[in-house]
Amino acid sequence: MKKLLIAALAIFVAGQLKAQDVTGSWVGAISVSGVKLHLVFNIKKTSDTSYSSTFDSPDQKAFGIACSSTFVKKDSLFIGIAIIKGGYKGVLAGKDSINGTFSQGPAKLPLSLKKISDAEKANLSADKVRPQTPKQPYGYHSEEVEYDNADKSLHYGATFIRPEGDGTYPAVIIISGSGTQDRNGTMMGHQPYWVLADYLTKNGIAVLRVDDRGAGKSSLGPDINNKTSIDFSYDVEASLNYLETRPDIDKKHLGLIGHSEGGMIAPMVAARRKDIAFIVLWGGPGVNGAKILTEQSARALKQQGMDSLTVDAYKKLHLQMLNLFATSATRADLDERIPGVFDAWKKNQTQKVLNDLTVPTTNMADVLKTYDHLYDSGWLRFFICYDPAIALSKVKCPVLAVTGGKDTQVDAAENLGRIKEVLTKSGNKDFEVKTIPGLNHLFQTANTGDVSEYEQITETMSPVAMNIICSWIKLHLK
Repeated sequence: MKKLLIAALAIFVAGQLKAQDVTGSWVGAISVSGVKLHLVFNIKKTSDTSYSSTFDSPDQKAFGIACSSTFVKKDSLFIGIAIIKGGYKGVLAGKDSINGTFSQGPAKLPLSLKKISDAEKANLSADKVRPQTPKQPYGYHSEEVEYDNADKSLHYGATFIRPEGDGTYPAVIIISGSGTQDRNGTMMGHQPYWVLADYLTKNGIAVLRVDDRGAGKSSLGPDINNKTSIDFSYDVEASLNYLETRPDIDKKHLGLIGHSEGGMIAPMVAARRKDIAFIVLWGGPGVNGAKILTEQSARALKQQGMDSLTVDAYKKLHLQMLNLFATSATRADLDERIPGVFDAWKKNQTQKVLNDLTVPTTNMADVLKTYDHLYDSGWLRFFICYDPAIALSKVKCPVLAVTGGKDTQVDAAENLGRIKEVLTKSGNKDFEVKTIPGLNHLFQTANTGDVSEYEQITETMSPVAMNIICSWIKLHLK
């Protein structure tokens, strides 16, 4: 679910340069869950010993993010990225290359940078050919809008589209998945939220798609490091309040479509608001983040060639560790409990399993550091601990939960099974859960469903999936 957070990065770069000139644009690529993500640092000299910088992530259409300062010591470059609790450390290797390491939380990835020309930089930013991306003339009314939340502490940028003509129209808000995304859900050249919105509006449904905090025209807001899905659910409420001011909206037929984490947020809003007529959960979780992240990590180990016994042993340990978060009031509480869990698990493992997982060369300080980094992220700690059933059990409006049969990020059987169980037990009288064969987490027609395929697939979103969502919504407008 999680992709690299790149919007509103506070990059710490401070100091002086004597050995070599680092001015210009530098590009490198990291691999995030099998997806190549380009990073560009743009450095300018402001005086003999000081520099200013901006940061780009062209694959996510994020450009010109201001950096605070630049630090170079002899031939070494140091970049800190506060918002992701990480950064970059590199050593100049000639006038056109830097070799180093990119870090985000506990993860460390090799990242070599090379200096590029303005033309090469522009080529990185060029849009990939995606046939489903809407093109003008759209055949419907499209409007760029901006609005604030109730206390004016947050500003939002969005696009509102509706069919042409007078009258009022049913409307939906698309809620993005995890990570900072623009209103179109832009990633790897695909814009799935725009493609879905285009389809819905051509079928009579108005759509509001909104920039996340810190993306596009939406402000970052205060204390972003400690914001969780609950905070983002109130962003959705601000968008609902805006929609209800419009004279072209049918206020009796307002719905939410939540993708991935958005499928966890939509029930939060629907549980609080009686003006929600329906919600659609697109690859939304039914179990807590501890289970989802454990399954994702296990899949990565399988791809590395580890056998099932080793993977199962790892899953047991990792899930136990993550489950400690919910009952640990502080990091100190967590650190006090981890060694006991680790030692008890270790006693029950074969030497082969321990060797495969590099346990003999891992000390307790490394184990604590790994889980401390996860715990210290307010968003991630909430996601790990939160049970989607809390809000879902309070939802009384109609619910459609759809997941791709080849979704490798949110397993269809486990999560849809739990959603069905919760809605049945809570007495919701109108819901449907559906697995769509052959589709991945983005609802692309996939071969394996692995994240590494997302960029390679030409299709942005399966017409089959869009028709299922649209038909269900129209059925509930009668």
